[in-house]
Amino acid sequence: MEADELLLTHVPECDRPYAFWLVSVPWIGQGPIPKLLRTFGSPREIFECSDDELIKGTDKKNKLGPLLDFRKDHDIFREYDNFMRSGMKLTFVWDNDYPKRLLYIPDPPIALFSYGKLPENNKLSVAVIGARQCSEYGAALAKELGEELGKNGINVISGMAVGIDSISQGAALASGGTSYGVLGSGADICYPDSSYGLYEKLKKQGGIISAYPPGTEPVAKFFPPRNRIVSGLSDAVVVIEARARSGTLITVNLALEQGRDIYAVPGRLGDELSAGCNGLIGHGARVYLSPKIFMKDLFEDHSGMLNSDNDNMSFAGIYSPCAASEADKRHREYTVKKEPEPDLEKGYLEVYRELTLFPQGAEEIDVRLKSKKIESPGETGICLMLMELCLMEYAIQVSPGQFIKRV
Repeated sequence: MEADELLLTHVPECDRPYAFWLVSVPWIGQGPIPKLLRTFGSPREIFECSDDELIKGTDKKNKLGPLLDFRKDHDIFREYDNFMRSGMKLTFVWDNDYPKRLLYIPDPPIALFSYGKLPENNKLSVAVIGARQCSEYGAALAKELGEELGKNGINVISGMAVGIDSISQGAALASGGTSYGVLGSGADICYPDSSYGLYEKLKKQGGIISAYPPGTEPVAKFFPPRNRIVSGLSDAVVVIEARARSGTLITVNLALEQGRDIYAVPGRLGDELSAGCNGLIGHGARVYLSPKIFMKDLFEDHSGMLNSDNDNMSFAGIYSPCAASEADKRHREYTVKKEPEPDLEKGYLEVYRELTLFPQGAEEIDVRLKSKKIESPGETGICLMLMELCLMEYAIQVSPGQFIKRV
């Protein structure tokens, strides 16, 4: 069921508890809801059908069980009343305040649960994403970009994850800007726990958004569907540090399908955290050089939207699907072959994995091992291992105490 069909669904205020029931189970994607709406017409009509009628009316029989159980075991009017008293908001795709950008993505979420507010239709939004275990350099870039976006009235959209996501969002809020966190759990569950301070600030200076009902625990399978909302709410996506096989690239692929502009921060060749970004640039992504240059491009590309006073403007013609370009075809075919690792004892192998084509000492490797919760032999032990790796011709000492990987 496309967004245009969903928009034709008429749900009066008195029937919203039935719609609430439909989205009360944490489906993967949209589950059978679009099929049910197409077959039966409205949430109320679906609710009033028998179990057998509903099973016959959809080809997703295996996913109907939880929905039917919820109807049997819960008083949906009481549940809806309790929900409304909780302070959380529920916005359906057919509501006027549903974000217009999401209407024109594949598989738009039928409902959004939120705290705070939803992104304005006529205000630019940028998704800032990247590595959780980012470098100090990446953290500095994320902070700089977040601050500039916040100062210039541009929404920062991200997933509130540790690292690049939370740093950019926190910086946007600190500069007086607005940011929105899109969760892979219920909006009432702060994930990760360490981002609780940011979570509370987002409620006041932006919003917390989820397509999953309250109480939904963060499960790995819920995050890829979440990522389509992060990119879908944005006009452009900026990737700051990403490994070659990074979950960040899932969001990039979704953004490409949605016609969003992709920017990537270039990095040093051989740097693990730059491999994903450099690969994106090599396959058509725009190069991110500075906040000011980026915002100049952003304002020029979306001047039509900025000059519109109509908050209900159509976004259908703004985003041209990038999938048609040769650069994006190359991106979709882009894969990175993993190099075979040498046959080494566990401790030596862990130290070897930290080596790059850029000089580093035992102290840096010790810090990186500890950040990954890998037991470190200490700086002295690492230094001895590095010397032995040099003798085995797996490493090169380029200056006193500084080593690189031999290629």
